Amino acid sequence: MVERGYPRGDQSSPGPADQTIQEFLRLVNAKRRSIGCPELKWDSQLALVALKHSRDMVSRNFFGHTNPDGKGPFERLQESKVVFSAAAENIASGPKTGRQVFETWLSSPGHRKNMLDCRFTRHGVAYVEGRWTHLLLKPR
Repeated sequence: MVERGYPRGDQSSPGPADQTIQEFLRLVNAKRRSIGCPELKWDSQLALVALKHSRDMVSRNFFGHTNPDGKGPFERLQESKVVFSAAAENIASGPKTGRQVFETWLSSPGHRKNMLDCRFTRHGVAYVEGRWTHLLLKPR
C-alpha cells in the first residue's frame, strides 16, 4: 500500500519527509503568500486524521467526505480531540503528484476557496493509493 503524509514529530513539526506531499505544501503556501494569506503550518495531528480517512476510503472502497458509518470530517476531528473554531476538508481521487492534486483543487471553486481561506492557519495532508485528504483549520 502506498501511503504518504505520515505525521512525524510533534504537532508543529515542519512536515512530512515524503517529496509528493512536500511538493503540494510548497505550491499551496506559495499561492497563499501570493494573495496575502499566511502560510499554512503543518499539524501532525491533522495529518494523522487525514491519513486515517484516506486509508478508510481505500480499505472500504468509497470516496467521500462522509464515511459509510455516517461520520464526516468534523466528527472525525472531534473524535481525535482536535480543537478548532473552523475547519475544512478537501479530498481527491486519482492525482499522483503534489502538483496534480494542487491543480485539481485550484481549478475547483469549493476546493480553491478552502485552500485559499486566510482564516485557516494549520493543515495536514495524506495520500494513500490515489486518495488524497487535506484538512485545514483555524484553532480555537
